Amino acid sequence: MTEGLVYIGKIVELGDILNADFISSATVVCGAGGRWRGVVKKGLFQLGDKCIVYLPDSVVPPCDDMKFLERHKWRVRMCKFRGVPSEVLIMPTSLINMTAVGADITQVMGVTKYHKPVPANMQGKAKGEFPQFIPKTDEPNYQRSQELVDALHAFPYYVTEKADGSSTTAFRYKGQFGVCSRNWELEEAEENGYWKVANKYQLKEKLPEGYALQWETCGPNIQKNPMGLHEVDGFAFSVYSIAERRYLNMREFISFCDKIKFPMVNIVEIGDKFDKTKVHSMGEGKYANGNEMEGVVVRSQLHDYNSKIISFKVINLNYET
Repeated sequence: MTEGLVYIGKIVELGDILNADFISSATVVCGAGGRWRGVVKKGLFQLGDKCIVYLPDSVVPPCDDMKFLERHKWRVRMCKFRGVPSEVLIMPTSLINMTAVGADITQVMGVTKYHKPVPANMQGKAKGEFPQFIPKTDEPNYQRSQELVDALHAFPYYVTEKADGSSTTAFRYKGQFGVCSRNWELEEAEENGYWKVANKYQLKEKLPEGYALQWETCGPNIQKNPMGLHEVDGFAFSVYSIAERRYLNMREFISFCDKIKFPMVNIVEIGDKFDKTKVHSMGEGKYANGNEMEGVVVRSQLHDYNSKIISFKVINLNYET
């Protein structure tokens, strides 16, 4: 059952766009769906109007009203119009105007979620479901995580590149070693990209008991290989202590990866006081090869939010997916 992609929103800000006669900028709030910025047809909305808000990676059913999405294979994605952020798709809501702001109408609108395609060399044979004793990797967008952004303000933080590849997890627990894609534990196979990385860094031998290492598998034929890698490789972004049911903090994470000699995602910034007013532009930047990067992940250095690590992503609106 798909949820959390389409909400009833409310227009809370409207503004002109320089040198644009037909479009305006808008800010919408959607209750649990978050606070987003978008671009709308000028004059279509007034302050306080309700609207339908399609979040990024919504895949809408083909229809004449959404014909402009056909060239994007009916997927809503973040972008910019004349340099102005368009993070969501904002549409009129005349047919369901009585529905409360914040209502999740994903199923009503028949919307499904876009998933990145898995290359043939990454698919592998499933050994079983993803282990329940390890959290799946899925960072929330900062736009729907304002509570986390506010909680991190003025506290120590660090920012890492968001490597665009396939999420991977290796674990050792109760004597068993396994390698997983986002949803499945996989049988070992030499040609499988996930296992290639695990074997390259000898994780069978090096990964300590009771830990799960999570990384992004990147390289040729994986998500257009924006980092320009010549071979499949892995970049760790977190380590989970299964016994303690917690993620390692920044210093622990860096030390862990250094000890087992596994490469980390690139750390682009470390600071003592996070400034929430700058979060909008933090995702902009380039990989080492000069290509636009997918974005960044912002994390607290310590377990300072309900004894957990704060973590959210900021997508680069200049990145072409």
